[in-house]
Amino acid sequence: MSGQLFFICGDDDYLVDTAAKKRIEACIPPSDREWGVEVIDGLRSTSDEAKKAVDACMESVMTPAMFGSETKLTWFKNVNFLTGGEKRISEANASKAAVAKMAEWLMGGLPDGQHLLITAPKILRTSVFFKTCKKMGEVEDFGSGLKSWEREAQANGRLDMLAEQAGLTFVGAAKNEFLKRVGPETRLLVQELEKLKLFLMPETKVTVQAIHEITSIGRESEAWDLLDAVGERNALKTIDTLNKLSGTKDSGPKLAGMLDKNIREWMLIREAYDRNWITVRSGGQVVWSTSLDEQSQMLLNALPINPTSMNAWMLKRKLPFALNYSLQEFRVARHLILSLREKLVSTQLPEMFLLETVLLKIIGKPKTPATGNRPPQAGARR
Repeated sequence: MSGQLFFICGDDDYLVDTAAKKRIEACIPPSDREWGVEVIDGLRSTSDEAKKAVDACMESVMTPAMFGSETKLTWFKNVNFLTGGEKRISEANASKAAVAKMAEWLMGGLPDGQHLLITAPKILRTSVFFKTCKKMGEVEDFGSGLKSWEREAQANGRLDMLAEQAGLTFVGAAKNEFLKRVGPETRLLVQELEKLKLFLMPETKVTVQAIHEITSIGRESEAWDLLDAVGERNALKTIDTLNKLSGTKDSGPKLAGMLDKNIREWMLIREAYDRNWITVRSGGQVVWSTSLDEQSQMLLNALPINPTSMNAWMLKRKLPFALNYSLQEFRVARHLILSLREKLVSTQLPEMFLLETVLLKIIGKPKTPATGNRPPQAGARR
C-alpha cells in the first residue's frame, strides 16, 4: 500500500484534531493503533528545536512499523514554525531551512505503508510547503486569521450540527444566547453542549433559562472582564480573571494587544476630558463638545481613528475607566505593555506570570480621581 500524505491546518484546534483523528481511524486498524501511530510534537519554541522536530518526523516515516504491522502513521502534530506560523520561530533561518528540506523530501513521495499526517494552526497558503502538500497529498483547510464576524458566522452554521450530535434542540432565542455566551470556539461549544445535555437529561430542548443556569461564559468574554478589572484598578478581580484565562492557547499576545488598544483609548478620553472636550450632562449622558476650536478639531481629525466617532454608549462606558488613571500613569502603562509584548515573544517565562506582574504594576495604588462631574459607574457590556 503506497504511503499517503495528509495536511490539516486551521486556527480551530478542535476541528483540526477531530479531522486528524478521522484520518488515523481510516488508515490504521484499531488493533494496530497502539504501535502503528507515532506522534511527533511540532510545537517548538526555538529554531534549533524546529530543526530537530523535522529530523525526528522524517526519521519516523523512514522507520518500519513494529510487530509486523503493514502500515504506520506518523502524526507531526501542531507544527507552529511553518511559513506564516509563529513569527519569531518561522522566520529564523534554521527553521526556514528545515521546512524547505522537508518540502523537498516530500516531493520524493512516501515509502509504501507509511502515512504522514501534518497538522498546523497557521501557514501561508502561497508558501512552497503548502503547495507541496496540495500536490503530493490531501489538504484540509479550516482557515486561519479569520475576522471575528467570520468566526461567528461559521460557529452559527456549525452549532446546529453539534447540537444534533449531542441530541439537543434549541428553543426560541436559545441558540443566539448560547453563541453569545460561549463564543465561536468549537471546543468550548462542544464542552458546553455536553454540560447542557447532562443538566437537562432526560429533556432535550435547550431554553434560554437552562443556558443561564449551567453555561459558562466563553474565554473572549473573560478577556473583556480582564479589561474591566484593569480599568477599575481592581487587583483581586484582575488576578482572578487571569487565573480563569490560564491555559488558553496563545492568550498572552492577544491579551497584551487588547490591553494596549484600550489603554490608548482611555488615555485619549482622559486627555479629552481634561481639556473639556467631553462633558457629562445631567442624567449621566456623556457627549463630545460641539464647540471645539479649529486647532482641536484638526488634532482629532489627524488621529488614525477620530474618537468623536465613538458612540455615546461606549464613551459613557469607557470614561470612568479613563478617569481612574492620570495621564502620566497611562504613559507608564503604555511603556510597560510594549515591554510586555516584547517579552512574550522573546523569553521562556510563563505568559500569565508576565501578564500578572505587569498588570499589578499598572494598577498600583489608585490616585485621587479627576475632579468634576463624574459619570455613573460603567454598566454591563450587553
